[in-house]
Amino acid sequence: MALSAFVFATNSLAQDIRTTPLTFEEIGQYKVINDKIVGSEMLDLEVDVDESQVISVDLSSSNTGTYFNVSAIDSEEALFVGASEGPVADVTAPKTGRYVVRTYLVRSAARRGEETSFSIGIGINQPEFADSLAGGPDFWQVSGVGEGVTLNLRNGPSTRYSIIGKLRDGDSLENQGCRLTGSDRWCSVRVNSFGSTGWVAGQFLIESSKPMTPASLGNSPTGNGRPFDATSTVSCSTRPEKAQSECVAGVVRSGLGNAGVWIALEDGDELQILFENGVPVATSPGSEFEFDEIADVYVVNIGPARFEIPKAFIFGG
Repeated sequence: MALSAFVFATNSLAQDIRTTPLTFEEIGQYKVINDKIVGSEMLDLEVDVDESQVISVDLSSSNTGTYFNVSAIDSEEALFVGASEGPVADVTAPKTGRYVVRTYLVRSAARRGEETSFSIGIGINQPEFADSLAGGPDFWQVSGVGEGVTLNLRNGPSTRYSIIGKLRDGDSLENQGCRLTGSDRWCSVRVNSFGSTGWVAGQFLIESSKPMTPASLGNSPTGNGRPFDATSTVSCSTRPEKAQSECVAGVVRSGLGNAGVWIALEDGDELQILFENGVPVATSPGSEFEFDEIADVYVVNIGPARFEIPKAFIFGG
């Protein structure tokens, strides 16, 4: 019911809906449409699909308020709502018929008369391919790239998308699901070494076992329940009269420069320091702090305590 209301509300804004039928001569064919809409304009791409076939769609745009929905042409209920589910969809058709992929600006952007240039890719695939790709191993390893060559990590499942990182043979990746973009397999992955997520070409991935958990160094922090991406020791001093020593620390990374660091203290407690975009932004339990960057080290002062955290511990690598 909520999805139906969403689609109806979107339709009520429409002043100009352009409709373009797409024809696919064969299963696995992939088409890219580059277009622009302004304000409450919408673009409807119509495709004929057999029951159980998979409609694969991906969207990149110049305006972050650009989304697409997928629905049967005779239904107000969306099978996929981009505003809540993201820019990549693999939708299984519940029945044979015509389906609509509607690209639009979110209501607030439409009312302001904003515009967006976008590139939307659409393909039709058989269900057995989609089912096999959606599963797979828990972990991949990059293989076959070649010495001195890197594999691009992109922010979408196609070479149309921007490069957000570089990977090398042997890098360990957490599998978050694969799909076909045309005839090419693309996989959504989390890079274990620095926590970023993105898409890579599946031809350079081989099945791998779970990477070894960093060894416990004794008196280790417990963190938030998620396995640490790395553990190490950091230079620390918890009292003014105490000389700098070593405290065991663990880090959970969630993208370049974004990380949570847990430090085990000598009294059995632990301290968390949250980093965003390479900068300390908060501590737990919420103590006031100051920090400096000295060479390749963050020096974080929390009251009388001092912690020296290497940048490599935050960014990985």
